[in-house]
Amino acid sequence: MKCKKGFLFLCILFFIAAGQLFPVPQVRIKDIAYLSGIRENQLSGIGLVTGLAGKGDSQGSELLKGTLANLLSNFGIELSTSDIKSKNCAVVMVSMELPPFIHPGDRVDVTVSSIGDARSLEEGILLQTNLKAANNRVYANAQGKVLVSPSSKSAKTVGTIPGGGFIEREVVSTYEQNGIIRIVLRHPDFVTATAVAEAIKTKFDQIKLETKDAAIIEVTVPEARRDDIVGFIADMESLTLTPDVSGKVVINPNTGVIIIGEKVKIGKVAVSYRDVNVTVNSSYYYTDDENEYPDTFVIEDTATVNDLIDVLRAAGLKADVIIGILQAIQRAGALYGSLIIM
Repeated sequence: MKCKKGFLFLCILFFIAAGQLFPVPQVRIKDIAYLSGIRENQLSGIGLVTGLAGKGDSQGSELLKGTLANLLSNFGIELSTSDIKSKNCAVVMVSMELPPFIHPGDRVDVTVSSIGDARSLEEGILLQTNLKAANNRVYANAQGKVLVSPSSKSAKTVGTIPGGGFIEREVVSTYEQNGIIRIVLRHPDFVTATAVAEAIKTKFDQIKLETKDAAIIEVTVPEARRDDIVGFIADMESLTLTPDVSGKVVINPNTGVIIIGEKVKIGKVAVSYRDVNVTVNSSYYYTDDENEYPDTFVIEDTATVNDLIDVLRAAGLKADVIIGILQAIQRAGALYGSLIIM
C-alpha cells in the first residue's frame, strides 16, 4: 500500500490533537484501590455428578468405586467396590469464589470439573457437596444441575451451577484495626499513591494518614466518625483523583492486540521495513519530490507509541509486523516504557 507523506503527517497531527482533547479521566478511589482485609476466599470440595447416561467415569475407576461406596454407606447401603460397575457417575472437583460480606443463606455460582476419565458432565446432577476453605472448615455446600457450554470447541468435562452454592457460615471481613484503615492500590504506583493521599487530605481537614509505600495508604478514622465507619469509608472511596497513566505497552502476538499506555514515548529512531521507512527525529522533514525519499516518514521525537502505530498502520503494515517493529525498537533502547509480551 502506497501512502502520501502529507496525508500521514495530517494523521499524526490528528492523533496528537485527539490525545490533548481527551485527558486522563478522574476516577474514584474505589475504582483503583481496595481496603485491606476485604477479599474473596476460595472454597473447594470433592463431589459426585450422577445421571450421565454412560458418559461418566469408566467402570474400572477405583476413585469412582470408592466414592460411590462411601456415599451409599451414608444411607445404610453397604457394597464392596467390586460390586460397583456404574458408568453414569463422575467424581468431580467443585470450587467457588466466596465474595466478601456474604451471609448464610446467600447463593453463589460454583464450578464443577471432572477429575476422572468422564467424557462429559452435560445434563448431570451434582449431589450435595461440602465446600471447605484453607482452614478445613465448611463454609458452603453445593448441589444442582451442571450446565456445560454448548460450544463444540469447549470441554464437556467442565461446567457451572448458577446459584448452586449455598452459604452456611459467615466470613467476617476485618477492614478496620484500632481505628486504622489501610487502602491498597490494585496497581502500585508512587505517583498515584501520593494523589490518593492528597485527595483524602483535601476532603477531610486535619486527617491523619501515612503513605507506607507505592501501594498502601494508612488512614486513621477521625474521632468524630468512629461511630460511622461505614459512612466514612463511603465518603472516602467516592473521592476522585487523576491517577498516573500507564507507561506500558502490552502485546498479544496471537491475536494482534496492542494495548498502549499514554505516556510511552519513542526516542530518535529510524524504522525501515521493505519499502516503508519511518524516522523519529527532532524535526519533520518534508519534500515535494516524492521520488527523493519514497515512503519515508518523519515523526517528532515527542511522539507516543500510538502515533507510531497509527503511521505504520496507515502505511499498510499488518499487526504481526508492527509487533516485530516495537520489539526491535525496545531492543534499540528507543522505547521509553515497558514492553510486555503476553
